[in-house]
Amino acid sequence: MKPGGGFPPGDVVERMVACYHAPALAYRHLRETGGLISYVVPELEARSVLESAVRVYLLLTRFTKSQAVDRLLEIAEGGVDQREQAEFNQITADLRELARPCLELDVFWRDTGKEEL
Repeated sequence: MKPGGGFPPGDVVERMVACYHAPALAYRHLRETGGLISYVVPELEARSVLESAVRVYLLLTRFTKSQAVDRLLEIAEGGVDQREQAEFNQITADLRELARPCLELDVFWRDTGKEEL
């Protein structure tokens, strides 16, 4: 946020992100200035790198054991019909939940050194 209120223009933030190697700035700017991001990217938290990595592992393990991948491929092969829509929506919701900690790692930890203890 700029002194006196408001946010810097997108092109300024873009240069800051590139200069400081800080994708978290881009995420925060988009979250604060554009309502459309919430339709595509879930809300992210700046968790520790260890917590995010453990969440990825646990969610991926659960997703794989649920055999949802196989079911998603079966649904996708023939196209999503009305009777499969609810199941398809649940699988994609689970994938969105899996994407969250992956994005947190990418946005908050991609260009950093080791986390301070």
